[in-house]
Amino acid sequence: MSDYPIWWDTTLTVYNKFEDPQTQVISWYRTVIDNCFWKYTGDKINIGETVLETNNIICRIPENDLFVEKYKWIQLPNDKMSQYFTLGAGDIIIKGEVNDVVNEYSSGYRSSDLVAKYKNLQGCMEVQQITLNTGIGRNNPHYFVKGI
Repeated sequence: MSDYPIWWDTTLTVYNKFEDPQTQVISWYRTVIDNCFWKYTGDKINIGETVLETNNIICRIPENDLFVEKYKWIQLPNDKMSQYFTLGAGDIIIKGEVNDVVNEYSSGYRSSDLVAKYKNLQGCMEVQQITLNTGIGRNNPHYFVKGI
């Protein structure tokens, strides 16, 4: 039985971006993760008499044996990357399980097409920030992700 709250009931699909340092070819790797938390949030910033509003999404992903920090993940051989997932700026997370293939070199299959498809349909974020809330003394170790 999970120690995570019952509202951690969302399935997410994570798309990790990898740009080969030698060839500059971009590849995307997909991972589906269950029992996550997803929430839409908003922020207001006052600058003088101007109010700027932003819509953000936060999600929390339970600690997972398949997670590898970004700097380690990009050092994996290409044939091993699909066995793990990571989280970093520029990655994409979609609410729900999807099977889309991302190919930056084919019209209709680019990452921008994926975001456009799911942004209003069911929820999608481009990762901006990640915090590893793991380690000794954590009741619910997880990865905190914020994006737009």
